[in-house]
Amino acid sequence: MRAASGKEVLVARVLAAGGAAGYGFTLNEDAAVARDMAAWDALARSKGVSLLALLGGSYRKSVKAEKDDYPCIAPDWPNFRKGILESRWNLLRIDPFAWGSVEIVQTLAASAASFELGIAFLAPNEHPWEFQYCAALAATVKGEDSKVIFRKAFQDRELRVKDEPGIGVDWASEPGFKEIRWQNPQK
Repeated sequence: MRAASGKEVLVARVLAAGGAAGYGFTLNEDAAVARDMAAWDALARSKGVSLLALLGGSYRKSVKAEKDDYPCIAPDWPNFRKGILESRWNLLRIDPFAWGSVEIVQTLAASAASFELGIAFLAPNEHPWEFQYCAALAATVKGEDSKVIFRKAFQDRELRVKDEPGIGVDWASEPGFKEIRWQNPQK
C-alpha cells in the first residue's frame, strides 16, 4: 500500500479459524513482521480482547514518546545475551520491527525486567501505526521507564494506549487501507 506520506507499507491480513480478520504492517520488506502482527491481531479480535490482555495486561494508559539518537540493539541473540551479562546498557533500545515477532519482543522485555533495565521501542519511520504498535508493546512492560523512541525532530509527547480488541492500531488513519481489495480465501 502507498501511505499518505508516499512511503510503501507492506500490509498483511490473517483470518482466524472463526473468521476474525487481523492486520499487520511493516515499512520495511520483512513480510514475517507483518504476518506475525496480523496473527496476533486476529487472535485478539477472535477473543474480543486487546493485545494488551493477551500479553498479560497493561501497566499504563499512556506511554511517553521522545527523541533518542542512541543506537538500538541489533537483532543478534549472542550479542544481546553478552551485553546483558556485561551490564552494557541501562536502557534496552529495541526496534520491534527488526527483531521480528511479538514473542521475541516479550522475551527482550522480560530480560530487561530481570536485570532491572528500562526498555524503549523504536518507531523507525515515525509512522502513526508504528507509534501505536510500539505504545501497545511498551504498555505491557512493568518498568516505569518503558517508552517509545524516534529519531527525527518530532515533538515529544504522550501516546494513548488503546484497550480495544486487536493490536490497537487505527487502520483508518491511512486512507489507502480501506482501498485494499482483499481476496476471499478459497474454501
